[in-house]
Amino acid sequence: MAMTNKLTITLLLLISIAFSHCLAFRVEVDAEEFEPTHHEGQQEGPGGGQGGGSGQGWEEEATNNPFYFGKERFRNWFQSNEGFVKLLPKFTQRSSSLFRGIENYRFMFMEMEPKTFFVPHHVDADYVSLVLQGSGVVSFVTDKAKESFQITKGDVVRVPSAVTHFYTNTNETVPLRLAKIVVPDNNPGHFEVFLPSRSQSKQSYFNGFTKDVLSASFNIPEELVERLITGFQQTREGVVRSVTPEQIKELSEHATSPSNKHKHKDDKDDKDTTRIFNPFNLFKQDPIYSNDLGNFHEANPKKFSQLQDIDIGVSWLNLKQGSLFLPQINSKSTFVVFVENGCARFEMASPSTFQGQQQQQQKWSGQGEEAEEEQEEETSGQVHKIVSRVCKGEVFVIPAGHPIVTVAPEQNLVAVGFGINAFNSTRTFLAGQENVLSNLDNVATRLTFGVGSKLADKLFSSQNYSHFAPMVRSQQSPEERKPPAFQSIFNFAGF
Repeated sequence: MAMTNKLTITLLLLISIAFSHCLAFRVEVDAEEFEPTHHEGQQEGPGGGQGGGSGQGWEEEATNNPFYFGKERFRNWFQSNEGFVKLLPKFTQRSSSLFRGIENYRFMFMEMEPKTFFVPHHVDADYVSLVLQGSGVVSFVTDKAKESFQITKGDVVRVPSAVTHFYTNTNETVPLRLAKIVVPDNNPGHFEVFLPSRSQSKQSYFNGFTKDVLSASFNIPEELVERLITGFQQTREGVVRSVTPEQIKELSEHATSPSNKHKHKDDKDDKDTTRIFNPFNLFKQDPIYSNDLGNFHEANPKKFSQLQDIDIGVSWLNLKQGSLFLPQINSKSTFVVFVENGCARFEMASPSTFQGQQQQQQKWSGQGEEAEEEQEEETSGQVHKIVSRVCKGEVFVIPAGHPIVTVAPEQNLVAVGFGINAFNSTRTFLAGQENVLSNLDNVATRLTFGVGSKLADKLFSSQNYSHFAPMVRSQQSPEERKPPAFQSIFNFAGF
């Protein structure tokens, strides 16, 4: 009996040791597979993802990732209790060469608290806005007329350069949020905002004229001109201001729905102007990709005349937790993706050498800046694996031609995108039922990948889903479905 008890105790100890080793191994694999989570208030580097297999520490890898733009990258163009406008720096500040094709584009987003008014202004830039949340009114003022439109979640608003416009948040409880892509007219990547009236920290553009010229222009006394320049009310209010319910009613009284075919006059120029001003809603179009795991709405400039002359597409992605938007490439569009809700893991293949790596290579080789152009033409054959965790309020940029996959491992994802150079761009999927590689014949697949006939036949045709798929395999062999064999513990114990 004593011998039996000793054997039993020994066996239990060995099983316990083996089990703890298995747990330790599992934790180690998980730690390597997933990126560390950064909480608000926790200090982190300026990047948010990994470079590819360089063996560097997390902070250095994040710094060398030019595709990710965390919240700390934004600067406040304006902020008050009534709302804010945040602007992302020029994309070329993160990479000297990778984003040269989009150096004239800027990303910004704004939020207005309930019952607020964004004062009239114009910009020396064209831009496209997408309503992320809330409802309100956008108004355009020209020297011929005023056009006002009701806007709500999913509406796309085109604002032509130098057109005076203003916003009203008509909702009493929900902030109005808009994401914007901006295309400056004068200086690449730089634009100015012009206001006819004085605000808290910004002067009126009438300050740029002498009083006698303004007096003659408006045919008013110079005393009235002085009040026009300095402000009729010595206000400390900013560009976003609180308004009363009565004022909201008056501001939105003549606003029309974007769904209406609004016509103003028979004059052709007026028709064209109204057509550009008229917003449209992404969700009133059928999604171009959809199943139980996600849906993807997109407005292409080929279909929507408001977007044609600036060649920008607008998209909205909903992705269910535990799903992925299958690997794909965009032929010409560079996508600026803004996460509106949840978190995503972006995985991208890039042969590009980042700016930090370029500088390090030049340092090691003793080359200076004059060798940069020459180095850019060199190809090493290496593919960098970019893995970035991007959460609400953060941006990820996907260059044209780069294979990309979007994963929602933790929670449902809502992300919006602006496609630059979208008119002639095509999206090609690399996996799923409709993927480009499945159209290779067996001989080409065998020669390309060095596989046998049976494997070549199933390699790119085993996925049952199109466009959106679960993160776990939908079909497994009986051997893969079996739990880990318990006898392996006994083998570890020596029995």
